[in-house]
Amino acid sequence: MKPTLVRVLAILDLEVLLFTAQQWGEGMQRLFSFLLKFNSFFVFLLLEIIALFLFFSRNINSEKRAFISSANGLIGGLYEYSNKVSRYWNLAAVNDSLARENAQLKMLLPNSKFDHLINGGTKQDSLYQQQYQYTEAVVVKNTTNKPNNFITINRGINHKVRDNTGVINATGQGIVGIVRKVSGNYASVMSILNKDIRISSKIKRNNYPGSLYWEGADTRYMRLESIPKHASIQTGDTIETSGYSITFPKGIMIGTVDSFWLPSGSNFYSINVQLVNDMNNVEYVYVVDDLMREERLTLEKKSENE
Repeated sequence: MKPTLVRVLAILDLEVLLFTAQQWGEGMQRLFSFLLKFNSFFVFLLLEIIALFLFFSRNINSEKRAFISSANGLIGGLYEYSNKVSRYWNLAAVNDSLARENAQLKMLLPNSKFDHLINGGTKQDSLYQQQYQYTEAVVVKNTTNKPNNFITINRGINHKVRDNTGVINATGQGIVGIVRKVSGNYASVMSILNKDIRISSKIKRNNYPGSLYWEGADTRYMRLESIPKHASIQTGDTIETSGYSITFPKGIMIGTVDSFWLPSGSNFYSINVQLVNDMNNVEYVYVVDDLMREERLTLEKKSENE
């Protein structure tokens, strides 16, 4: 390599080194300036670390236990809050899954089956056929302050929901209404808080049937009529669906007798029934479909036309 070229490279290397040293020096100068500017904070932080080290390096006394307990409590509280947030976001999916499982379980209940064996005698087994189908749904709209109230649920034709099917509370106790109109993904339900609705009901203790309706005043009560005056009635008697209609299976609890009286000149009691479910906060429901209703309706229509 020629001497001139060597000298040029040496000069370039020297300039690079000088530039690097200059940059490093400026960086160190800025660092020292920062440390000097905030020296009080760093001294305080160093002393705190030393104090905590000395504090926990010796025997634990009651004050230290209190400190540790407070710290653990704070951390535990943060974890609990985090878990609550996580559970909240997962709650909707869990509820939907449970509702579907409950709908399947309800279809296994005896009152959801049609028993082909009327009198079994000594026979142990009977032949059952599925009669009622349950579909879970969520209430998306609900009115209770009108004479004729309606509810909207998020299930419709796409979910095999039909009109004139019953809607019950997801708890399994309490009826909600009757499906009147259905679209693809929604259904309009005539609430039991509707002056045009009539529910076939009975007194559980003695099987006396009657008709249940809403008078349009208190959302907690309905009126039961057509119970004859010779029937035995007691305050607290359970009122349930009779099973005489195609809308609801028999044996679904509706409410209890709150009060009753015999109007002057009447042969039938007037009975106030306190509802088992609060219609103001209905959220999850089941649509109950009688799979044999067409057969029954066809037969009854033929009998009426004869």
